[in-house]
Amino acid sequence: MEHSAGEHVAEQRGVTVARTGFERYRVTTSAGVELEFGRGEGLVDPVDMLLAGLAGCMAVSIDRPLTRAGEPQRFDVDVVADKLTDEAMATRLQNLRVDVDVEFADWTRKQDPQAFVEKLLHAAHSTHCTVSRTIEAGARVDADATVAVTGTSAAVERE
Repeated sequence: MEHSAGEHVAEQRGVTVARTGFERYRVTTSAGVELEFGRGEGLVDPVDMLLAGLAGCMAVSIDRPLTRAGEPQRFDVDVVADKLTDEAMATRLQNLRVDVDVEFADWTRKQDPQAFVEKLLHAAHSTHCTVSRTIEAGARVDADATVAVTGTSAAVERE
């Protein structure tokens, strides 16, 4: 694996996805947490999971310092993106935008609340949110497959 100068592997993260039905899957994290996803009624699709990962990472990254300033009455994070399709029908997301909406009943800090939250967002995006930083860096993705064919109907003519 290639890493930039000054970077090292702090830990390796991974998930396992298993098919449970047509366009239905279960992801299991290394901690054993499971989530159903896919395409269809009541399911979150993979693109929404990517956007949720970004929103969740930003929220978690600012939650502790934010709540030290006071318990918010509202703390919502919205992420939107443009889904692009090229002439070969390949798709990707572009122009991702994170919007944080916070409301406090009371504000006792001397710092302006808007400036405070914007500073937290900048720190999350530039340092603490792994998802945001990975998207910005354009991480390389390698894909490999292992295929097994069993049974007598699996015979294939070879030349």
